[in-house]
Amino acid sequence: MGAHQPLRPLAAHLVPRGPGPGRALPHARPRLPFGVGYFLGNVAGGFLGDWAARRSPRFGLVAVLQAAQFAFAVAAFLGTQIAFASIVPFALFFGLMGAAQGVNPGINRPMVMAITPPELRGAAFAIYISIFEAIGWAAFSLGAGFLGDVFGLKQVFLWILVLLMLANGAYLTLLYRPYARDVDRLQHELDTRRATALND
Repeated sequence: MGAHQPLRPLAAHLVPRGPGPGRALPHARPRLPFGVGYFLGNVAGGFLGDWAARRSPRFGLVAVLQAAQFAFAVAAFLGTQIAFASIVPFALFFGLMGAAQGVNPGINRPMVMAITPPELRGAAFAIYISIFEAIGWAAFSLGAGFLGDVFGLKQVFLWILVLLMLANGAYLTLLYRPYARDVDRLQHELDTRRATALND
C-alpha cells in the first residue's frame, strides 16, 4: 500500500514550467501548494477514513484508497502534461496532487490496523513505514532522477505519476475481497478473545 505515495520525496524537484513545460518559472514555488494540499489531505483523510469504515467496514477504506489513486493521476496529468500560460493552474493541480496523496495515511494506516492483531500492530507499522515505505520512496527518487536524465521529466511524470498511478488504482480492485476476508477473520478472532475473557 505504499506504492500510492510516489511524489513526496521528489516534491522539492517538481518545478512547474511556463508558459509551457520546458521553461522554468524562476519564482514558482510548487512545494507550497503541494504542501498545503498534503496537509489538508491528511486532515480530510482522517475524516474520510472514519466515514468509510462506518459506511462499509469491509470495503469502504479500499474504495477511498482507490479513488485517491485515480484522483492523483488526473491531477498529475493536468499539472505536468499541459502547457498553461499562468502559474495558477499549476499551483491548483499541484495542490490537488498533494491533497490526493495526503489522504493516503488516513486510509492505509487504519487498513493495516484492521487486519493485524493488536499485539502485532507495532511491529507491522515499524516494518511498513520504516522499511517498505522508505525503500519505495528511495527507489522512486533515484529511479525518477535517472530516467528523467534519459527521457526528460515530463515523460517520466507521465509514466510514473499518471500511468503507474492509474495502474495502481486498477490493481487495488483485487484488494477488495482479500481485505474483507482478513477483516472478518480478525474480527472473529477478537470476538472469540472477548468472549473467552468474559467467561473466565
